[in-house]
Amino acid sequence: MIKAKSLSHALTALLIMVSVVSNANAKLPDFVELVEKSQPSVVSISTTIKVNRRNMFSRQPGISRGPSGSGFFISKDGYVLTNNHVIDGVEEVFVRLHNGKDLEAEIIGTDADTDIALLKLKGNNFKPFKIGNIEKTKVGSWVVAIGAPFGYDQTVTAGIISAKGRSVGEQYVPYIQTDVAINPGNSGGPLIDMNGRVVGINSKILSTSGGSNGLSFSIPIDLAMDVINQIRDNGKVVRGYLGVNYQEVDRRMAKWSKLDSTQGALINGIAPGSPAMRAGIKNGDIVLRVDGKLVKNAAELPFIIGRYRPGDKAEFTIVREKEKIELDVTIGSRDGAVVAASPQEPQTKEELQWLGATLKELPEEVASRANVTHGVLVTDIDAGSAYDAGIRTGDIIQSIQLTSINNLAEFEKVRAELPDQGSVPILVNRPGAGSQYLILDL
Repeated sequence: MIKAKSLSHALTALLIMVSVVSNANAKLPDFVELVEKSQPSVVSISTTIKVNRRNMFSRQPGISRGPSGSGFFISKDGYVLTNNHVIDGVEEVFVRLHNGKDLEAEIIGTDADTDIALLKLKGNNFKPFKIGNIEKTKVGSWVVAIGAPFGYDQTVTAGIISAKGRSVGEQYVPYIQTDVAINPGNSGGPLIDMNGRVVGINSKILSTSGGSNGLSFSIPIDLAMDVINQIRDNGKVVRGYLGVNYQEVDRRMAKWSKLDSTQGALINGIAPGSPAMRAGIKNGDIVLRVDGKLVKNAAELPFIIGRYRPGDKAEFTIVREKEKIELDVTIGSRDGAVVAASPQEPQTKEELQWLGATLKELPEEVASRANVTHGVLVTDIDAGSAYDAGIRTGDIIQSIQLTSINNLAEFEKVRAELPDQGSVPILVNRPGAGSQYLILDL
């Protein structure tokens, strides 16, 4: 009887194991058909560059092999999308098709700000990818990359989307993060969803060794198509400009502003005459939404604004001094953009102590080096509320309680109106680090 029960338990356990393995295998995607359909749309890219060959055998310039990468067709008539860094500064570009045929490509245009380039091959019978929708592609979805890592053509790797909207340097690119193995030579190749549609351009890795560490980044295809359509139609790329500096909303600023979360972009600088200034945006404003689109963090603000065209109108949802308001903003152009600043005011020659900080008038040479036009200089700091808030010697205090400070006289006037208790936001410029808001406990 005992043996029968033991056998029954063993059989049950075996059936459970078979079921688990069977279910796991049933959920794993089959990439074979996807890859077979996708490979003819992917190309390998090689380039040549001019070099100076001045040695005992030759005193004439020559041609040497340049960067290599990947790309893919987006039209039947031979338009190929790739990264700008793959073809930047090269003399010639050659494209190898899936069947091994090599063709010379023409560079139609590039955009360094988004690292995108558009090439053109002669012919009218190429197989383009269908364009996917990264907005509808969820984090955790399976994706495939095809490219030429280290020159190995048509190499296939797979993984999942790890995150979306990542900031990795370029202020106009909300990168797709994946764990797909990407290496040198994959640049410019497609990131493909399970429906065989391209959702991104493989562009970057974060690595300490130069190889894949599971942190790969791709340019969203909707952004890429917007850029190359402008290149193809207008020969250049224009994008929206607001004219602000910004920082993250930390927990203390969110609490002071009576916000439930740290989402949004905190404005800490406005360029004179900029679209932001004309629209009435002020230092200390927290931008929560643009035309209803949530600004999840500070890095998302330039992503969103960059997609507008100069002259477009947008409705901003802003928190100002703990109150939510709506502002209509006419987006401007990056041309002629200037550094965010405020008007210069007359200064006095005094010194005062405040919550452990010694403050003096802002010397012209210090203001020039920091690229600011107003504020008071912190010349010494002792233990106290100012130090606890993060203020340090050499900082320039530019506003208190969202009121701009031009000199010590204005500082004392604002200080006299502060409450005896509570917290206030302080705008501080730290030379070499820029402006940021700190929360100071009185």
